[in-house]
Amino acid sequence: MALTKEFMGCSLLERSLCLSSSSSDFQRKLQKNLSINPAFFVPVQPRRSVHLKKTRTFTTPVAAISEDLIKASVSATQKAVKFKVRAVLTVRKNINEDLKEQLVNHLDALTDKIGRNVVLTLLSTELDPKTKGPKRSREAVLKDWSKKSNIKAERVHYTADFTLDSDFGMPGAITVTNKHQKEFFLETITIEGFACGPVHFLCNSWVQSNKDHPGKRIFFTNQPYLPSETPEGLRVLREKELKDLRGDGKGVRKLSDRIYDFDVYNDLGNPDKCSDLVRPTLGGEQRPYPRRCRTGRVPTDTDMHAESRIEKPLPMYVPRDEQFEESKQDTFSTGRLKAVLHNLIPSLKASLSAANHDFNAFSDIDSLYSEGLLLNLGLQDGLLKKLPFPKVVSRIQESSQGLLRYDIPKILSRKHS
Repeated sequence: MALTKEFMGCSLLERSLCLSSSSSDFQRKLQKNLSINPAFFVPVQPRRSVHLKKTRTFTTPVAAISEDLIKASVSATQKAVKFKVRAVLTVRKNINEDLKEQLVNHLDALTDKIGRNVVLTLLSTELDPKTKGPKRSREAVLKDWSKKSNIKAERVHYTADFTLDSDFGMPGAITVTNKHQKEFFLETITIEGFACGPVHFLCNSWVQSNKDHPGKRIFFTNQPYLPSETPEGLRVLREKELKDLRGDGKGVRKLSDRIYDFDVYNDLGNPDKCSDLVRPTLGGEQRPYPRRCRTGRVPTDTDMHAESRIEKPLPMYVPRDEQFEESKQDTFSTGRLKAVLHNLIPSLKASLSAANHDFNAFSDIDSLYSEGLLLNLGLQDGLLKKLPFPKVVSRIQESSQGLLRYDIPKILSRKHS
């Protein structure tokens, strides 16, 4: 028991001395106070002291340094991450192109190969802390414009690839630069590759050539915002776009402009031609309506407050996006031709034919909608023989494809359907 107590006492004493002195001092004190050979404790206690020193000296600093290295490597990895997205553009082409438009299309296809192409830039809703403006992607070029120039389809799809940083944020706008010679009608833009899903831009607008309108055309996403909720990256861009649409009330408007500023009706008369053609001005401060689109034409010589008129065949200014598209223009021209023929044929019949062609039954009226005007009036028998070009008139009738037929009234449409 005495030997055990000595061992236990030695162990407690040894632990206390290890914290305040080195191993050599501990051995000297142990040899002086205890009559036990210290060699028995030398192999054990120095190892404990060395172990404690290693734990206290090296373990904690190494862990702190490794955490810093991990954080630095993670942040560097996040900054280096990039991803790709793809933009799909839908462009509507004109079906009926004249010789001049076809030549311009071939020229654009050739110049597209040497760098005069369509360029896009994606804009974020977030601000860039360096430029204080919206975050911008690198410019992307529209692909395969020259290869798809000969496609006869009404709508053609083109693609462009963007490489974005991981901190780009959500796209809010996109700019389009047309370096070709001819304008094109852009219907939609769809961005694919974001985690939130496809981002849609509903354009339905003409993108003018850079030589006619220098600068970039901008389109915004379909997400509406209140003025107070507009993202910081889009606020300045939306204000500038609104200012461009409203105009500044100066200059002469070109047919390619899309400015919606208004003016009074001061071009109803033509005082330079005759004093009887002087007309008052409609609209003003007291009666602001009606109003018309401002054109900025020069005033007349006799009245500085009256604007000079534009006579046919010169076109009247209408914002480019409000002009009739090709299908509407064809429908309008067809209706105008119908109206002319429906009034011209009966007058020819009345002046050249002495016979009375009254309606004998309701079936004669129905034949106007099914057979046509010439067939019902019997002009192929008597009147066509008196005309100098009967064959020409017959061919017009055969190739008219319903131009000489009257439209069925709605009250009779159920009966004929």
